[in-house]
Amino acid sequence: MLLAVGCVLILLFVWFEWKLIFLAFAGLLCALLLHTITMWIERHTRLGAGLSYFATLLLLAVAIVGAAALIVPQAVTQLHQIVIALPESLARMKDFLQQRSWGQTLLLMVHRSSQSISLGANAKAITSAVTETVVDLIVVFVIGFFGALNPRGYEQGTLSLFPPEHRQRAREIAEELMDRLRWWLLGQMVPMAVLGVASMIALWILGVRLAFILGLFTGIMVFVPYAGTILAGIPSVLMALQKGPWTALWVVILFSIFHLIEGYILTPLVQKKAVRLPPVLTVLAQFFMWSFAGILGVAVAAPLTAACMVLTNELYLKPRDKNYSRGPEQLPRAG
Repeated sequence: MLLAVGCVLILLFVWFEWKLIFLAFAGLLCALLLHTITMWIERHTRLGAGLSYFATLLLLAVAIVGAAALIVPQAVTQLHQIVIALPESLARMKDFLQQRSWGQTLLLMVHRSSQSISLGANAKAITSAVTETVVDLIVVFVIGFFGALNPRGYEQGTLSLFPPEHRQRAREIAEELMDRLRWWLLGQMVPMAVLGVASMIALWILGVRLAFILGLFTGIMVFVPYAGTILAGIPSVLMALQKGPWTALWVVILFSIFHLIEGYILTPLVQKKAVRLPPVLTVLAQFFMWSFAGILGVAVAAPLTAACMVLTNELYLKPRDKNYSRGPEQLPRAG
């Protein structure tokens, strides 16, 4: 009865406080990334743990400030040009669609949809969503900062919650879990780099201005599967409209292809190699998390699935495997 009551309480907590749990998990990923860079600096230099962490923060700050100095001035100028050229581009696209039967049908659908949308309500909803996203990012970064600042303290504090006879086992599971999540982070860098370079080259071939910046933005946004790729395509399409509707159409087609390749082929295959995460399970987890928690759920779906697989292997499969050895090549594989 106590076990059943405990399970019900845990399920109720997850159901009503899922956002808090997902933000804490995203903060854990951020802390793990900072700690991984810190360990690499400490291993390859003579700096201690504290100085290595300071060097990590300094390198990230320099990278962010340098990227902002490179991108922001041009982005502001180009955004001004987009605002000026956008009415003409939209009028040109409207004329293009009106000359075709399918285009007329599309314009009619857009017109009907726009009539049912309240601009004031949507502007308020968009403002609220942007504000909420910024607050969530700040929370994630704060958790990551303090988590990477004193990882051993948080580790010891978590292990102290377990009975003394089970702490070594809990330590082993935690180490395996952190190692799997670290490999997931490294694996996620591959589709980010591939999609960023591919979109950069495609936009440059099509003659779209700011191809480098738009490709860099696409690569960063790919960290959030599916939704990130779609959001990254919006500024690229707006820039392509300056050259005409055909160029914008080609950008839509190319980004749709990139989205399909990244979401259903590249990312699942890379994560299968990096963390032994089956592609089908990755896709299903992302769709489930989208319906359950929106963009935040999609962002943490893959690493959360990898973490659940580790817990399943360590707590359920491994104790029943009498011939199990500690070698990583003999870990139970799914898929």
